[in-house]
Amino acid sequence: MIATLQSLRFIFVMMIFMSHFTYQGVGAFDAGGDCGVAFFFLLSGFGLSLGYGRQLRQGTFSYWRFLRRRLLKVYPLHLLCLAVFLVLSRQAFDLRALLNALLLQSWVPDRVYYFSCNGVSWFLSCLLFCYAVFPWLYRHASRSLLVIMLVACGVVYWVVPYDRVNSILYVNPLLRSVDFYLGVMLARFYERRPGMSFPRWAEPLLALLLVLALAAYPYADEKWRNAPLFWLVLMPLILVFAKEDGPLSSLLRKRPLLWLGSLSMPVFLLHPMTFEVLMHHLPVLPYPLMLAACFMAVVLLSWCADRLFLQLIERKR
Repeated sequence: MIATLQSLRFIFVMMIFMSHFTYQGVGAFDAGGDCGVAFFFLLSGFGLSLGYGRQLRQGTFSYWRFLRRRLLKVYPLHLLCLAVFLVLSRQAFDLRALLNALLLQSWVPDRVYYFSCNGVSWFLSCLLFCYAVFPWLYRHASRSLLVIMLVACGVVYWVVPYDRVNSILYVNPLLRSVDFYLGVMLARFYERRPGMSFPRWAEPLLALLLVLALAAYPYADEKWRNAPLFWLVLMPLILVFAKEDGPLSSLLRKRPLLWLGSLSMPVFLLHPMTFEVLMHHLPVLPYPLMLAACFMAVVLLSWCADRLFLQLIERKR
């Protein structure tokens, strides 16, 4: 992973973190959730294309080895979080839990299912589909396919009723594969221009544009703010920061941010349950103290999960 993008993972997972943190009447940072999710789908397509593109072009790509590696990165931790959720909530292992365990919940257009159990795992359900179709998308990447996908996506966005925004536009794997494919196309563009450079002011400018997009979120149409609102900012942002040439990149290459970026998946999967436990068992604290306690607990638990669980699986792979 490119160092600056590794650190950006932490920044965007913290946006998602804040989108779920509601305490003492202070609402959640809703824009951060939609923006963060769009970023991670784009980055997944971008990163996988850079990592496996040469193998796909040379015919040395092994589909089953690829899927096995991808699943080992997310599936064991997903099952661990599901088990912890079922114990904490005392919920029976019903159909919702079964679909969640199999990462099929996002295909069911009912929030009882797609946000079931450890609710954020809907993202993994969509990501698994993106992994499955990644080789085909990379091999057939073209402007024509991009136009077809964007037109089809636009039609769906236009006709879907507002009461189906979440189930169709936000958590549906077919729609989220458009974000992923944009990341694939971005990587193809990046690979074909190895000498590409940007002015040093590009990074601060894109950071400012991202802030403006987040500020515009409450005023944007509910359908289009799910992802399209952020695509035009996030795509050049990934491209520019991947070059690591600007003033902000020097900050993003610092070891603490790189380390925190390496914990982004555990942080993502563990933070909702951590919120629930701490807010239920801690005494009433001022908002900043509760936020700090939740942050430190999530980072600590994520480090433990990475060190004692994920790295152990990695060594045995």
